[in-house]
Amino acid sequence: MSQRKLIVSLCVAVLLAITAGVSQGSVSRMEGMGLNVPTLSQFTDDYANIYWYPTSVVRQNNLVLAEIGNNPTGDVNPVETLDQSYTVIRNFPKIGAIAFKMAQSQNNVFTASGNLNNDQLDLIWGKALSALDFAVRVDATNSYFTRDTNAPSSFEARGFSAFDPGPVIPGFVAIDQNAIVGNPIEINTWGVTPSVALHFGQDDRLEVAGTYRRFTFNRDATPGTVSWKDGGNPSYGILARAILHRGGTHTWFPAGWYVNDDLSWEMRGVLANTITADETYKSYGVGISDNMRVNDNNLLLWGATFGQNKHSYERTDANTGGPAGSRHTFTDKTTAEPLVFAAVETDATKWLKLRIGASRGHMVSRTESADFAAVPNTSTTKTRTSDFNLGIGTGIRWNNLDIDMTLNQQFPLSGGWVLSGNQQTPFNRVSATYHF
Repeated sequence: MSQRKLIVSLCVAVLLAITAGVSQGSVSRMEGMGLNVPTLSQFTDDYANIYWYPTSVVRQNNLVLAEIGNNPTGDVNPVETLDQSYTVIRNFPKIGAIAFKMAQSQNNVFTASGNLNNDQLDLIWGKALSALDFAVRVDATNSYFTRDTNAPSSFEARGFSAFDPGPVIPGFVAIDQNAIVGNPIEINTWGVTPSVALHFGQDDRLEVAGTYRRFTFNRDATPGTVSWKDGGNPSYGILARAILHRGGTHTWFPAGWYVNDDLSWEMRGVLANTITADETYKSYGVGISDNMRVNDNNLLLWGATFGQNKHSYERTDANTGGPAGSRHTFTDKTTAEPLVFAAVETDATKWLKLRIGASRGHMVSRTESADFAAVPNTSTTKTRTSDFNLGIGTGIRWNNLDIDMTLNQQFPLSGGWVLSGNQQTPFNRVSATYHF
């Protein structure tokens, strides 16, 4: 037997020896079923939804949940680590349930998750009552950089990389859309999300969550000649879903959401006048799914959503040679009409669960823009595409420990380093959940 085949045999034997049971939840579980978070994960019940529907925390058992990074490319070096997190959920008989998460990045935000690299607090408290549940989530990121010198280039930066006072340099006027989200720029946020769940029928419920959020950033050049700051505008969102049990086998999840994240900003001291930009990111949609329990340990679900993502940008200033009051505008809308999805979670053995899911959407994208010219140059682009996504995952249990994994789809085709020398990782994400 060759060395590689021997290694494969030993790995399989070890895996079979240590695993038993069925895993129940994590972001890895959602990705393995092809249900991205939160747009599709809200159409089934899972731990991953506690950040979007905080009242669902009261239905969770005591647990410790660790997510080991997101590595979508499968590359071994470097492996992305900013998605790592550690969550504890504890139910107290008198005060209710508390969930506390520690992480490097704040990824449970609709917009700008890639820019929120210093997670400071993410706390959920929930209390189950006879006719309703109530919960509140509070989250915040925080970072700060300062340098004090008498050099002309001295500046202070709050929540940004050092030595970079803004998205432009003095004299450069082509400040365009995506100045924040489209670049590796660090910003801060804080949000408060109260949530309520109303009980009715046979254990049916209606969950509603509303978020008030602020995105903040501040770059100041000393002695205050140049600054780039957030516009101070609030962001908000509302999510609602029902959990409807039908006939003991089917559970319906109708849901709707509307999120308006405002990342407007202003810049002073770069050009003659203050540069301001109104920039918003909106996401809204509705959908429904049917979760069917084939038996106690097998789940089949399918559903459809109709939704749209819209990015709007409008900038007004008189520093570009255009007439007074001229505007530069940009709007990008992507509509899924509709997006259909399906997933299955089944017991391969008494200790191993397999997951596979997919979604396909008919996507319509429309982009409109106008520049600062005296006679504005305008353009409109419209495209139609079909977007298909597939997820494959597995869940194993060893006593009270669940391990969920999202499969790297290159791995079964190459066999990894053992069989082919391909150094791609076998899994894109791995999580561990300990129940106590």
